[in-house]
Amino acid sequence: MKDNIFNLAAAVCSVMVMMTVIPSCSKDVPIGDPLDIDTGYSLPQEGASEEDNARIMDIYEKWGSYLLYKIDADDIFWQQISGNASTGDRVNKYTEGDPSYVGDMLDYLDKIWWRYFPDDFMKTGGAPYRMYIVEEYYVERDFGGGDIRKYPADYYIGENFIVLGGMSTVASLDEAALKSKKIALITALWTEYVSSGVLTTPTEFYTVSDYTTKPEMTYNPTTYSYEYTPEQLEALRNRGFIPNYSQYGYSVYNEIYMKYSETNDTWSSSDPRSNDFNYYIAQILNATDEEAAEFLKYETVATKWNIILDYYKDNYGIDLRAIATE
Repeated sequence: MKDNIFNLAAAVCSVMVMMTVIPSCSKDVPIGDPLDIDTGYSLPQEGASEEDNARIMDIYEKWGSYLLYKIDADDIFWQQISGNASTGDRVNKYTEGDPSYVGDMLDYLDKIWWRYFPDDFMKTGGAPYRMYIVEEYYVERDFGGGDIRKYPADYYIGENFIVLGGMSTVASLDEAALKSKKIALITALWTEYVSSGVLTTPTEFYTVSDYTTKPEMTYNPTTYSYEYTPEQLEALRNRGFIPNYSQYGYSVYNEIYMKYSETNDTWSSSDPRSNDFNYYIAQILNATDEEAAEFLKYETVATKWNIILDYYKDNYGIDLRAIATE
């Protein structure tokens, strides 16, 4: 039994895509006697092919994690979240999947998650105690007067478990969709790994840049806002600061320092050390090689970038740039 990771609330991201149904094949593979699980489940469950159940048993034997496709709703998290009749009460819900798609889901999770993390890491916290695979996970919101709305998402990360949707659709995802879903899931998992202590951060990273002296920005009376001059932006990069990643492109509001007035700026209202590390992780996981090269031409940025890459490769066997570029 493991008693690790996953203490955050919902991590909800991209809307699920409807795709072509592709049935999985079956193959007779002996999988041994059922394993009793203290949650009331037992392995192997019934419905999936012998081959797919054998793969699930292998996951348990390698990582000590239970991958489940037949689910008791009361066993997961289906409690009221928050809201009221005017803002929309929110409840987590799911639709159980067809077991014939279990193999597709196992292939999908291996492509976007499992293959990037070594077994030693997965069995010591990288894999949650329970992994529920379903047809669809969604948040249902009741705004009153019969106005009930449904918000699908790819996954839900909870305490010691994760719910992953898309059983009948993942087999038809193209490479672009797979990469998008991979980055979204691993980014959410990475945040939880760090916050729960499954991953530690390199202390050396925080010794490179000055987190005391505020950067400089210049007020533009035409736009009524503070902006970086080219020289100020260059100075920011030379100090080792890069912007947070955004799929919508560069914005000054993604920089580690943003000044709104003489008394209001992000340096004072947030933790620049934490933001700095998170921005590097976001860029490492998302930036193309060409985008990364624009940052790495600055010596201080390259130093901090490589500290992170080397730390996770040497200590955990995780290649962050492989996640971003493969």
